[in-house]
Amino acid sequence: LYNTLDSIIWMAEGGKNKEVVRMTSALAKLLRQSISNDNERIPLEKEVDYAGSYLIIQKMRYKDKLEYEIEVEEDIKKEEIINLILQPLVENAIYHGIKYKGSKGLIRIVGYGEDDKIILKVIDNGIGMDEETLKGIFDKSKAVEGSNGVGIHNVQTRLCLYYGAEYGLHFESTLGEGTTVTVTIPRNFREEERR
Repeated sequence: LYNTLDSIIWMAEGGKNKEVVRMTSALAKLLRQSISNDNERIPLEKEVDYAGSYLIIQKMRYKDKLEYEIEVEEDIKKEEIINLILQPLVENAIYHGIKYKGSKGLIRIVGYGEDDKIILKVIDNGIGMDEETLKGIFDKSKAVEGSNGVGIHNVQTRLCLYYGAEYGLHFESTLGEGTTVTVTIPRNFREEERR
């Protein structure tokens, strides 16, 4: 938040009015989402929009070091999912994958329906992870101070508690090539189905 506010100040001082408006609008969307109930259900298109707002801010901060693409099938955009799933995954991809990459990074958010499930993927071409790091990804005790490891653990816990143990996050990563995080949740999930 402080880094984003500093960026807005620097842009304002530099007379970059359009950029100030764009970043401030994106920040307002993020703040609105962050103060809502974690288990509030929202349309997937709104969740994707929030992640897009976060990416707008990060692209403005990282300039030529970050690109992003969002590809979500139309037929799942109205499906309701719990709030604050994608943004922590995107944040993790930037701060643990793209930030330390020597060249331009790419983050892709992909979403589609598969049978009775919704599949969402956050794909980055960052530095990737070795097997040991990958195995400990959900271990809250191994989260580095100030890192988003706790955020990943929180997302996984919320998904499993809300939808059931068969749903949640799956990580695939190759050191030096990048990481794919897959979110699997049920399609047409009704509140009364909660476990």
